[in-house]
Amino acid sequence: MQYNYDFEIMSLVIFVVISGHFLLIRQFPTVKSKVFGRLLGVCLGECIANILSCIGLANAAIVPLIWNELFTFAFFALEGAASYLMFRYMEEVCSFSGVAGRMIKYMGKVPFFFFEIMLLATPWMGFFFYFKDGSYYQGNFAWFGYVYIGYYFFMNLLLIFLGRARIETRIKVIVILYSIVAVLMVVLQYERKEMLLTSAANMLFILMIFMAMQNPSAYIDSETGTSDEQAFLIQMKNVTEQSGKKVFLVVHIRQMHHIEMLLGYENSRRLLAEVGHYLTALCGKFCVSRNAEDTFTILLDEGKEEHIKGQIKKRFEQDFHVSGNSISLNEVMITLHYPRDFCSLAEYRALYGYLLEAAQNSGKQVFFEVDEAVKKDYYRRNKVEQAVDRAITENRFEVYYQPIYSLKEKCVVSLEALVRLKDEKLGAIPPDEFIPLAEQNGTITQISEIVLEECCRFLAKHVLPNPSLGIRTIHVNIAAAQCLNRNLKESILPVLERYYVPAHMITLELTERTAVEAPKLMLWHMQEFGKIGMGFAMDDYGSGNSNCSYLIRFPFREIKIDKDMTWSYFENPTAKIVIENEIKTIQKLGLPLIMEGVEKKEQSDALEALGVDMIQGYYYGKPMPETECLRYIRRMHSAKEDYGKS
Repeated sequence: MQYNYDFEIMSLVIFVVISGHFLLIRQFPTVKSKVFGRLLGVCLGECIANILSCIGLANAAIVPLIWNELFTFAFFALEGAASYLMFRYMEEVCSFSGVAGRMIKYMGKVPFFFFEIMLLATPWMGFFFYFKDGSYYQGNFAWFGYVYIGYYFFMNLLLIFLGRARIETRIKVIVILYSIVAVLMVVLQYERKEMLLTSAANMLFILMIFMAMQNPSAYIDSETGTSDEQAFLIQMKNVTEQSGKKVFLVVHIRQMHHIEMLLGYENSRRLLAEVGHYLTALCGKFCVSRNAEDTFTILLDEGKEEHIKGQIKKRFEQDFHVSGNSISLNEVMITLHYPRDFCSLAEYRALYGYLLEAAQNSGKQVFFEVDEAVKKDYYRRNKVEQAVDRAITENRFEVYYQPIYSLKEKCVVSLEALVRLKDEKLGAIPPDEFIPLAEQNGTITQISEIVLEECCRFLAKHVLPNPSLGIRTIHVNIAAAQCLNRNLKESILPVLERYYVPAHMITLELTERTAVEAPKLMLWHMQEFGKIGMGFAMDDYGSGNSNCSYLIRFPFREIKIDKDMTWSYFENPTAKIVIENEIKTIQKLGLPLIMEGVEKKEQSDALEALGVDMIQGYYYGKPMPETECLRYIRRMHSAKEDYGKS
């Protein structure tokens, strides 16, 4: 038979071109890319085997029989592998998991297994082909080869249908178009056996997915040339699914926002590119990922981390040069071992975030290795976060009340609501431990809502029916996250209305940080709440950067001097002068002043002589549970003995 080699030769040329491009321009080593590489190699081999086989059959008189048998066997083997690998590629594209993923894997492997068994037996049993008197003949089970190929056509279409919700339209078009063309070519090949079209169908599929789906720039960060976050997630998945040991070395540049302000956006990008190129040259392509604007992660084999850390340390001790500027970078290096330190992506991120937070206020170069002390602190933090979640779900937070004493009226006039947490597993958890965690993970808003609800219930049950208690307001701390919500008033008013609590009986306390994170929005909140009679108190005045500018910008109704400032007044002569001037300034503004942290009578007397309005501290009462606080106030104000019995 005289064969037509035109389509096979054309396919061979295209396979060679694609293979050269694929090998020269390395792609990120995903499972999908690895399967594509195998598929490309198999299709190239199949094309060559088909051409050689047909040349041998056409010249059987001069070609040894053993060569024809080998070429034919190789063609069948590679053709069967190509159909299976096309299915495997689509399986990776669709990314099925769980029971469905396992079933699909079996549905792909089983036919391939039977095909290979039958092919291995063919030289003896003649299932697919046999040679007689030097001539080639189809075996009795040659039809199985066509069914086998058709099965994988059908399976590819089935995968597209099952995964249609998460597959791009272009991929659907490629598979459907390939399936149609491939079926037509198989039919034409069956009818016109001299036309060699098998490799042409495979070439069409390879060409389309190479151009549309195997982009060499995929998984590459365009600014730094390192791998991107998606590539990092794939690497993490591969690591956690294997049994080997790996090291993740995180390099975090701490002052990038300052550098951007200094150099401008474009130059700061060039600086990051220089860092990325250095790390890639040091550690190898695809080993370095950029996880955030200022953070790179290096994946290493265990035992190599110390050398790499030493090299990075030496480089960062020298300046980086960008557009004539010499820049000194402050880096944090965090070493995390798998599986010693973490076993999942979530655990990795939590541990890394914990260590990065701990490094923020450290020196120029910071190196963190996870040891037992770090793990202990980290797991304590996790347990506290879980305790906070449980307390929110089960309503286990307690509200304590600390008296605010009026030096002029000689009585308690206000209370500050302070949240407390007692966990059945951890016991009492200090507020300065769980509140910062709640602020970081966002649960502080729910805690604040619980405290407000409890305060309104307390006012409705005990204070409103008993004016003789003399409590005019309860101070409730408000979180920064709440103030960023424009509907803050709409979230607070319904609680007051539910308990019939007048708005003026709630004073919202906020810190300097809360006020300055969104100053325009905060000013708007204060004006809106002022319309209904609810006021704001500046908490912890004197701490941080808080100063008189906040008194000018925001309409506070009360000012609370931080306890550290109060203690400094009595311990430091310089602080005494500064604080006396601050007190006089606040008094001239006509704002009521509350001094926190008063623990002794001498302190109270001295502050009273300065004209301080109110005092909050252990001398006039520590934070107390509801019942104890009521007893304390009754004793102080000589309230009626039958209070609370009705």
